[in-house]
Amino acid sequence: MFEDPANDALETPNKYATSPERPDFAFDPNDPWTQTFQAGLQRADLKGKTIYEVGVGTGINLAFILRTCGAARAYGSDLDPRLVVLAERNLRSLSPQHAELFHPVHGCVSLVDTDEARSKVATADVVIACIPQVGEPNDARLTAFREAQSVVLADGADAQAEDHIAHYYPWTLFDDYPYNAVGLGLNEALMRRVREYAPKADLVMNFGCRIGTDIIFECFEANGYRPEKLASKIVLQHAGTDISFFVTLEKALSSTNLEKQLVCKFYADPDGKKQLSSTDAQALIDMDPEVALYHEVAVIRGTPIKI
Repeated sequence: MFEDPANDALETPNKYATSPERPDFAFDPNDPWTQTFQAGLQRADLKGKTIYEVGVGTGINLAFILRTCGAARAYGSDLDPRLVVLAERNLRSLSPQHAELFHPVHGCVSLVDTDEARSKVATADVVIACIPQVGEPNDARLTAFREAQSVVLADGADAQAEDHIAHYYPWTLFDDYPYNAVGLGLNEALMRRVREYAPKADLVMNFGCRIGTDIIFECFEANGYRPEKLASKIVLQHAGTDISFFVTLEKALSSTNLEKQLVCKFYADPDGKKQLSSTDAQALIDMDPEVALYHEVAVIRGTPIKI
């Protein structure tokens, strides 16, 4: 059932052959993002540790860290309250003997912003997450920023599908975070909360590296973590994902002598050899909405820097 993206051999006993339930509003648990995340989790030294997952989704990672990585206990929550219930059900199906090791935080939980979530994350040795890095296309301030740079929103990008919150975050709400300017506001907010409520916990996060890994590393360091890349893969860009935010960033920095500090990285090939700017990538999308474009996904572990 669980394929190791690092191509290491993993035994999958027949009694665990049940497929996870995946409704239309949830990410496919077998996509390259999840495979890369699991490769990183397998290298994150989770055995015997207490894990808190922010954004449990279908529960596929919960089953993986308990069954394959040997975590002792797992907590978790999600902004979509349906997914916590689904994760419990999938865990009972995929790995029933580990089901009692998962202690969910029910309800709609943004980051770890409820009393129950904060109390449970405080006991975690490791916090894991894969959360959006693209601002909500209809966000008022983001729209103004985009229009100021004369960047047109792609057709259909403003339509909200059921899994909208899995792809985008409310950009303006995180404007107090410096790295919100490059689409890391939600991620930076999580870093700060984990640093406050679980100061000794490692933070393992899955990133789409369309802005490059250097600036993601800077964000970790600015928030008190020493970053380390655990796994990486070039993946196909999700069809329909709006990239106008990245185009806007490039245009805003053009001719400011700051453009070299932020180089958006897309690729025209699955090997990552033909690099494209986001402007070039958008031009290809405009010519052919079905064009295959790629970008890096990387799992980064942040280890707390002792104060």
